[in-house]
Amino acid sequence: MSYHKENLKERLIEIAWEICITESWHQINMRYVAEKAGVSPTAFYRHFKNKSDLKAELIRRGYELINEGRENANTFSSYGAHYIKFGLGYPHIYDLMFGNIDSDMSRYPDLETRSDAAFNGVIEGLKPFMPDAVEKDIRIKAVHIWASVHGLVALLRRGDSQDSKSEELKWIENNLEEYLEMTTFS
Repeated sequence: MSYHKENLKERLIEIAWEICITESWHQINMRYVAEKAGVSPTAFYRHFKNKSDLKAELIRRGYELINEGRENANTFSSYGAHYIKFGLGYPHIYDLMFGNIDSDMSRYPDLETRSDAAFNGVIEGLKPFMPDAVEKDIRIKAVHIWASVHGLVALLRRGDSQDSKSEELKWIENNLEEYLEMTTFS
């Protein structure tokens, strides 16, 4: 096995991303990723100190997708819809980002910055709807919306796994922006 390939680090991240999408982030280990890249585990360690470093790269990529959606959203509800679609379309990445308790993410301060940017997108999106509100009230509303969106992702994913999604959940999934407009400010 040879590690002398162009952009090996990026190739290893891409392979781990694909494993995470198709299998699960639990399936990612250095030996498996190196094998799929056609390199030795030693070559892997030239780019990553450990598995947590690789997971951090996947989380970074996930936040990049979320924040691109925020930047491209033309309405507040379209950002929420993008966020939910991300959770549904990349369930294992989403779990890695929001349910990963086995890695010390404090070692990666940029991930907190990226997470804050995603949440700040909610805060900034709310401000036009709450022009006279104090910052505290906007933040409380943002936390409520943030929690609701994460809860909705969980409900929609659960319905998918049970093949028993209610008509209401099917409608919500097919009409995310309308649903968010109906529920965000009522």
